[in-house]
Amino acid sequence: MRAHIVKAIFFEAARRLPQGPDKPPRLTGYSYKVDLLAGGEVDPERGWVADYAELKALFEPVRSQLDHRCLDDLPGLAGKTHPSDIADWIEDQLRPWPAWFEGVRVSVLGDGAFDPVLLPPDKFERLPSRWSFSFAAAQSLPQLPPTHPCHNLHGHTYKVEIAAEELDGLPPIIKKLHGRLHDTLVNDIPGLEQATCERLCAWVWRFLADRGARPTLVAMQETPNNRCLYFGE
Repeated sequence: MRAHIVKAIFFEAARRLPQGPDKPPRLTGYSYKVDLLAGGEVDPERGWVADYAELKALFEPVRSQLDHRCLDDLPGLAGKTHPSDIADWIEDQLRPWPAWFEGVRVSVLGDGAFDPVLLPPDKFERLPSRWSFSFAAAQSLPQLPPTHPCHNLHGHTYKVEIAAEELDGLPPIIKKLHGRLHDTLVNDIPGLEQATCERLCAWVWRFLADRGARPTLVAMQETPNNRCLYFGE
């Protein structure tokens, strides 16, 4: 019996966007997903192709090089940060492979394009109807010790959810918000020099309030398993 398995692992990284011969590169960042692929005969005693823990252990030394880093600063990735280039680079780092290993797939969690979606109320989280969109950006947390991974330049694909007293009038305002945040180093924005998720939520709240939006909720998700909910002061 043959089978194929997939182990998904995530990392957060920044990259530099070329802007032409006379302009310096522009910083942005994304949340990345890496699918580790394995296949072969199913072990008759254990009942698996390979232990998922083995896949995780195989990738860990490479993940530690990628996570909370700027990809262009890594030897071999400068100017080659398309997901397919990253996949090729990862595979080179992992050689020689175990017999059961079949390679990797790399994807970005959303492209950050402005495509707002109106979400219905969520009874489980006790959240009202709200607009959701994403943006991609680079950041660092310089207030943390250099030994902390978030002190390094890195990036996220942020997911934002916004509720307000009048939802119908939000799309034009949040489009301006997206334009202010997308494909930036958020630390360069006044008030976001220490851009934690909590401070981003408060900054977005003020951005909305200053434009008459009367927000009631700002939620910010910076990784697949980290999210902040802000209901104002």
